[in-house]
Amino acid sequence: MDHPILTYTKDAKELVIDSKEVLRYLGYGREKITEEDKAMVEKLLPEAVSVMHPRACYGRYELSFDEGNVIQLPYGTITSRDLTRNLMGCQELFLFAATIGPAFDTLIKKKRLTSVAEACVLQSVGAAAVEDFVENLCAFLSQEVQKEGYTTRPRYSPGFGDVPLNNQVGLFKTLQPAKYAGITLMDTLIMAPEKSVTAYVGIMKEK
Repeated sequence: MDHPILTYTKDAKELVIDSKEVLRYLGYGREKITEEDKAMVEKLLPEAVSVMHPRACYGRYELSFDEGNVIQLPYGTITSRDLTRNLMGCQELFLFAATIGPAFDTLIKKKRLTSVAEACVLQSVGAAAVEDFVENLCAFLSQEVQKEGYTTRPRYSPGFGDVPLNNQVGLFKTLQPAKYAGITLMDTLIMAPEKSVTAYVGIMKEK
């Protein structure tokens, strides 16, 4: 079976970035949020959104399981109880890599020179933005397979639970996100741009 790598983009202005969600990423509880806090977020949002370029690449692959929580993934075999639970019942999966782009990292670096507080807020703005973009991507993937009578499982990323972060290496070799989405993987297994996400999304027959 051919496994084409496809791309998905979205206009940054269409992302839903809620100021309360941004402040939650900063560690604020609901009772601690002030109007001044929300005003700072709202002040920074237009500039932040103006440099975001949400882009993702994804591919659809076969999936199989062996005894002992062993999973046959497109780039090799891994042993994971948590990912087995997440993907159980699936015969295929999507791999994806998504980002809001490198210009956002550059903006944060510039802000650090003038206001550490604003740079910290921007970090949380970026986290909320990439999360919303990934949710949009997952909804799109779900809609695509529903046409065939399938449904998708919740996404699961390398580095969560008992899935080692070094799975990023195999995922990057398979998806080539540097070519299709401008995302690279450093020797430390950290992605650049910083606000990037990779994940597995199981595909199963709709019940």
